[in-house]
Amino acid sequence: MITIEEYKKYLIDYYKYEIDNNNEKRIERTKELSRKYNDELLNKIIVDTYDFIKDIFNSDTINKGYCSFELEDDTTKFISLNICGGGIQDTIITDMNDRNISKYILRKTFGKSLEIDVRDEEYYYSDDDIIIGIDYNYSLYLQGFPNNMNEIKKELFNNKQLVKK
Repeated sequence: MITIEEYKKYLIDYYKYEIDNNNEKRIERTKELSRKYNDELLNKIIVDTYDFIKDIFNSDTINKGYCSFELEDDTTKFISLNICGGGIQDTIITDMNDRNISKYILRKTFGKSLEIDVRDEEYYYSDDDIIIGIDYNYSLYLQGFPNNMNEIKKELFNNKQLVKK
């Protein structure tokens, strides 16, 4: 399990262009991180993501290489610390259980080949065969899981680890 210190280090050290790869910019990102995202929120993201990972392992379709979870809405948010070009350090998706799920932590857990998409399915609703409107069903879809899922599960959930709150 990733620690809050490791997560903060990733967020601060992340850069896309070399102009952001220096100590001055890291200091600026450190200040921005503490101003915009407190430790309580970052810890919630970590704990929520690992709680969501348990749901992935319990998914009916995980043995087929994919899983999908219903979402109330497209709840995609971004952690951005003002890197050049408007890049983002992490993408956060809130699920139906009000968990903040980190794409970075999911990919750190399952590998860079993991595809994570918020999908929408358009549907029409009507009254007496007259179309009244269009609405959407949203889902969080994941595929591209590694072959060593049992090892990952054992490593994550069979070891006793303390989580800072």
